[in-house]
Amino acid sequence: MDHFPSADVDVRIAESATAAGHAAALRAADVIRGAIATQGEARVVFASAPSQEEMLAHLTQAPDIDWRRVRSFHMDEYLDLPADHPGCFGLWLSQRLPGAARETLERIRTDGGADNEATRYSELLDAAPIDLVCLGIGVNGHIAFNEPGEADLSDPETVRVVTLDDTSRRQQVDDGLFPRISDVPTRALSLTVPALLSARSLVCTVVGAHKAPAVTRAAIGRIDASCPASFLRTHPDVRWFLDDAAASGLEHNASRSNDTLLA
Repeated sequence: MDHFPSADVDVRIAESATAAGHAAALRAADVIRGAIATQGEARVVFASAPSQEEMLAHLTQAPDIDWRRVRSFHMDEYLDLPADHPGCFGLWLSQRLPGAARETLERIRTDGGADNEATRYSELLDAAPIDLVCLGIGVNGHIAFNEPGEADLSDPETVRVVTLDDTSRRQQVDDGLFPRISDVPTRALSLTVPALLSARSLVCTVVGAHKAPAVTRAAIGRIDASCPASFLRTHPDVRWFLDDAAASGLEHNASRSNDTLLA
């Protein structure tokens, strides 16, 4: 795995999605174990997306994590879908966490008013600091469902109702999560950019050539709302884990070296 830190980003590039996910899981496990050791529990926000499959698979097998002490949240959820719909992010995540973690997973509810649920979930998140956010980057550069042009680094809210960009909705179809774009909801509840960046540590896992343009803009482009993932560069403890395909736009900026953290 190649590693090139810069003033803005700490990027780890692996040869495959499996290797990138494994490396990301090692980092996430270290943060979780450290939080449990120092404060008795870890509070973690997870993304629910195919890009997180390998990371979650390896993380759930990490040794010495007492998942009963991990309080889990997810970073977004569709509105206008029943909680048992296979496209729901909370259901997707619960199916990939260990049994003990499912017991402490706080799901965003879809059976009540959106504003009331935004308030309820915000209160859960704001009750104590978040130790770790495990996230990806959308094909349009979104993080959670903070869409280009709408993401706000100074947003005063923790969770808000958002309208989904058509590109984000198309991505859900391309990822195989919905059969047609007309089946993808147009509204969601999402953690805001400041809520995500409030975590002590962030682990960003991105795989696939289709994500390369967004990764390049996020890592070396302007830091602004046109690419919400660029805001990750304002955080002091973010590690990016990419496979070669997702990192293809960064390769000429990397200092390729044998001095790597992981093989």
